[in-house]
Amino acid sequence: MPFSRIARCFGALVFTVPFSTAQAQQLEEVVVTAQKRSESLQDVAISIAVVSGTELANLNKTQIADLSRLVPGFTFSEGTSDAGRNIQIRGIGTNSFSRSVDLSVGTVVDNVASGSLSGSVLDFSDVERVEVLRGPQGMLFGKNASAGLLNITTYGPTEELATGFRASYGSNNLVNLYGYASGPIIEDTLLGRISMYSNSMDPIIDNEYPGGDDFNDRDEWGGRGKLRWLISENLDAQLAYTHIKRDHTCCVAALRQVTPGSVVEREGGPVGPKNDKVVDNDTSEGSTKVDIFSLEVNYSLDDYVLTAITAYTNENVYGAARADDYTRTALPLNDSNEKYEQYTQELRLTSPGDDPITYVAGLYYFYKKIDRNFDRYIDLYGIDQGPAGALSLINNSKNDSESFAAFGQATWHITDRSRLSLGGRYNFDELHHKQVVSYFPGTLPEAPDGAVNEKDSDDAGSWRIMVEHDIAEDAMVYASYTKGYKGPGSNSLPSGPSSGEDVFVDPEIPKSYEVGLKSQWFDNRLRVNAAAYYSTFKDFQASAQVPDAFPPIFFLTNAGELETKGVELEVNAQLTENFSLQGSLAYTDATFSDWQDAPCYARQTDDEGCKNGTQDLSGGELPNSPKWSTYLAGTYYVPIPSMPFDGFASLNFFYRDEVQFSTSNNPLLVGDPYNTFDLYTGIAARNGRYRVQFYVQNLFDQFYVASIGGQEIVGVEAAQILPYTYKRRFGVSVQMDW
Repeated sequence: MPFSRIARCFGALVFTVPFSTAQAQQLEEVVVTAQKRSESLQDVAISIAVVSGTELANLNKTQIADLSRLVPGFTFSEGTSDAGRNIQIRGIGTNSFSRSVDLSVGTVVDNVASGSLSGSVLDFSDVERVEVLRGPQGMLFGKNASAGLLNITTYGPTEELATGFRASYGSNNLVNLYGYASGPIIEDTLLGRISMYSNSMDPIIDNEYPGGDDFNDRDEWGGRGKLRWLISENLDAQLAYTHIKRDHTCCVAALRQVTPGSVVEREGGPVGPKNDKVVDNDTSEGSTKVDIFSLEVNYSLDDYVLTAITAYTNENVYGAARADDYTRTALPLNDSNEKYEQYTQELRLTSPGDDPITYVAGLYYFYKKIDRNFDRYIDLYGIDQGPAGALSLINNSKNDSESFAAFGQATWHITDRSRLSLGGRYNFDELHHKQVVSYFPGTLPEAPDGAVNEKDSDDAGSWRIMVEHDIAEDAMVYASYTKGYKGPGSNSLPSGPSSGEDVFVDPEIPKSYEVGLKSQWFDNRLRVNAAAYYSTFKDFQASAQVPDAFPPIFFLTNAGELETKGVELEVNAQLTENFSLQGSLAYTDATFSDWQDAPCYARQTDDEGCKNGTQDLSGGELPNSPKWSTYLAGTYYVPIPSMPFDGFASLNFFYRDEVQFSTSNNPLLVGDPYNTFDLYTGIAARNGRYRVQFYVQNLFDQFYVASIGGQEIVGVEAAQILPYTYKRRFGVSVQMDW
C-alpha cells in the first residue's frame, strides 16, 4: 500500500469530516506514568502509544500479540515456547535464541520490570492501560531497555464495591472468560481486588495425519490478587500476587515452499502460499507457569513521595518442538525445560510536581537466574540422511545476572512555556555463565564436547536530554537526545562452548534523536501527536545460523551497527457528539548500516553475494520491521431515547507493508503486504453497566501470515506461522459491571 493511499485514508477520515461545533464532546484526558508520576499524555515529551483496558475489552483483544494490530510500528514474534517470544519497536527487538540475553524491548507490569517476556504478561484481561514507550527507556524503568518499553498498569483495589465479568465466544471455539471483585475489606483501612480469567481456543492448524494432533491452540488461565493497606494518611502498602498457567500445542508452521525431491516434498503435506494444513505424525507442545509476588510501599512527606518496591518472580517454561511437517520422526526428542527466578528491589524518591525543578531519583537492584536443559535427538532416517543412527546432544546451561543502578531525571521549568530535562543512569552488570554441551557418538560433523564456566562484568552510563516548548495553550514541541545501554549477554546456545569464541557478547549501545509534537485543537476535540526519530545501535546482539550446517548450528554475535529512522503520527477526533475517529501511522526504515561479515542464508550463491560463508548485509533490512503500518478506527453511537442503552457500530482498518522475517535477508522469507477490516456492532448502556456486541474480524477474509521461517536441512525452504485472524472470524461478547 503506497504512502499516497495511506495519506488519502487519513485525509478522508480525519480532515474532510466537519466538526459539529454545537454538541461535539471533548476527548477524554489520557493519563500515563511514563515518567514515574501521573501526567497527561500531552505533557510527556516522549513518543507514546496508549491502549486502554476498555479499548482492549471492546475489541476483544486479550493477548500481547494483539498490540501489533493496534499500535503501528509495534511487532510481535512467536517462538517455539513462551520463552522465545519477541517484541520489536521501531524495527528493533531481541534477536536471539540465547535465553541469557537481556530484552531490547523491556516490559514493566505495575512498576515491576521483567527480564523475561513469558513472565511479563500473557493476558490483557485485567489491564487498565498499556503504554508503548518508543526509543531507549533506561532512565527510570529498572533494567535498561535499549529499543523501547511496555509500561503495563493493571487495575487496583477500589474504595467502593465493584464487580463484573466479561464473556466472549468466537470462531474456532474461542472462549474468553474474565471476572473480578473489588472494594473495601476493612472500611478506610484495607482494600482488596481479585480477578480471574480463562482463555481457550481450538487448534488453527489442521493435521491431516490419521490420529495426529492438530496444532497452535490456546488453553490458559490465571488470576491476580491485590491488597492495599492504608496504614496512615501518609503511608500505604500494596501486596500483589499473579499466577499464570498456560498449555498449548505450539508453534507449528504450514509448508509454503519446499525443495524438489526432498524428504519433506515426498512425505509432507500440502504446500502453498495460503496453506494452513500439515501432515505430521509427531507433536509439539509447551507449558508455562508463572508466579509473581510484589510489595509496593509509598510514604508521603511534605508532597515528596518515597517508594519502595520489592518483587519476586518464578517461572517454569517447557517446550517440546518435535513436529516437522512430514511423516517421518526426525526429532523424537527436542525438549527444553527452563526455570527462571528473578528478584528486584527499587527505592525511588519523587519530588512535588509544582516546584520550579522537579525530579525522580532512585536506586535499583536486579537479579535473575536461568537454569535451562535442552535435549535433542535427531533420527538420521527421519531426516533422510541414512537408514539408521542418531545425532544427539545435551545442552545444560546456568546463567546468573546481577545488576546495580543509580538513576534520576530532573526537569527545570525555565519559564511558563519552556522546560529542560536531564536524565542519567549508572549501571553495573555482572554475569556468570556455566554450560556443558555433550554430543553423543555419531554426530556429523563431529563436534567436540564443551564446557564453560566464566564470568564477565561491565559498567556504563546512559543519559538523556530533552527540551520542550509550548507553542500554544494546548500544543507543545520537543526534542531529545538519548544514549542508551543494554548490558552484555552470554551464548547459551549449543555453539557456545565449542565455537572457540568468547562466550560473552559486548553491550548494545543505542543513540537516538527525536523531535515531536503534542497538540490538542478545537476545544480538545482533535488530538494530533507526531514524532520523527533517527537511531543507531552499535554492537547489536543477534543470533545467526551457519548456512547449510548439519545439524543446524546457531551462534550469538554482535551484528555490527544498525540504523532505524522514521515518523509516527497519532490522531484522535471527536467529530460529533456520537461520532469519533482515531488513526495512527508509522513509517520505519530499519537497516543493518554496517555488517560486512554477516552469515549467508541457505543455498545463497556467490552471485547472490555469499563469499566463503559470509555476505555483506550493510544496507539490508532488519527482520520483522515493515516500512509502513497504519491503524484507523471509526465509532458511531446511535441514540435510542426510549431505551437505557445506545446502539453502536465500529469499523477498524489495519495495514502492514511487506516484511522480511530473516536476519540473513533470505528472499523466500518475505511476508506480503496486507490489510484487514474488523466490524463491531451492538448495544451499550449509557451508565456503562453493560455492553453486548457481535463482531467480525478480518471482514473480507484476507489471508496473511504472522511470520515465515525455513529449515533447509530437510528441504523446508519456507513455512508460515498463522495468526488466529488469518481468515474471517465471527464472535459475540457480553460485558457486565456493577
